[in-house]
Amino acid sequence: MDISDFRTIIALVEKGSISEAAQSLGRVPSAITTRLQNIESELGNTLFIKENRRFIPTSTCKVLYENALQIVRLVSSAEQQATHTLPGGTLRLGALDSMAATRLPTPLTLLYKRHREIAIELVTGISSTLYRSILDYELDAAFIADAPHDERLERFPAFDEKLVIVTASGYHSIASPLDLIEETLLVFQDGCSYRDRLTSWFRHHQVNPHRIAVMSSYHAILGGVSGGMGIGVIPESLFDTFHISGCVDIHPFETAFSQITTELIWRKENSTANTRALIDVLKEQPR
Repeated sequence: MDISDFRTIIALVEKGSISEAAQSLGRVPSAITTRLQNIESELGNTLFIKENRRFIPTSTCKVLYENALQIVRLVSSAEQQATHTLPGGTLRLGALDSMAATRLPTPLTLLYKRHREIAIELVTGISSTLYRSILDYELDAAFIADAPHDERLERFPAFDEKLVIVTASGYHSIASPLDLIEETLLVFQDGCSYRDRLTSWFRHHQVNPHRIAVMSSYHAILGGVSGGMGIGVIPESLFDTFHISGCVDIHPFETAFSQITTELIWRKENSTANTRALIDVLKEQPR
């Protein structure tokens, strides 16, 4: 199979018909039909079931589709590096949700002004999800806190963050997790680096959280905290940027757990002119 075969499979799965796949690929329908027949003959497997003029992928085809996505992304990246020594095209960027709102607007605006030929696709998520997306070539680069040390990755220290505990307004002072022993922790799902820092602080003091409630956004966390549902952990920059004092209070905790560096990471073989342009901008920003 060649790269055109993989692109044909992707188009057929995503469009669901010969005519729409042909249109997206700039081909005539008969060419797509012939190519599909040749692919199925070569593999000795049926890849699609035709039903009411729609093409339904088989289980074999679904596996092939996932692999085809990675192959096409790799080839596209290689082509970009070989033919574009200057920034341009799409920069697929990942970031923690809080960072996208507080730290990135300024550097991304500068990047756009300097390189108008770059198109940014920004995806937010927790650290573990973004890390996996980098390894799977779904992102070109990502801002991750406490990224694993992985020989496959390059990294650039981008921002230093201070985490703070956030409580309902008027909460008593906090010296250790013992002062929070009856509280519910309002945090993101497992794999969030900020959650890991908070729970590590609890474990360091041999305290088990009373209860953990998983939230899907900072709005949910702050809403729950202000209503007395529990406590959370946020970057201090989020508190400063959105002026959320009044309904909640913030409290410092031990530096060993609250000081955290966010790095820009990318795969070594996927170092692009776009990523280098972003790093140049980041070097000018306060950490």
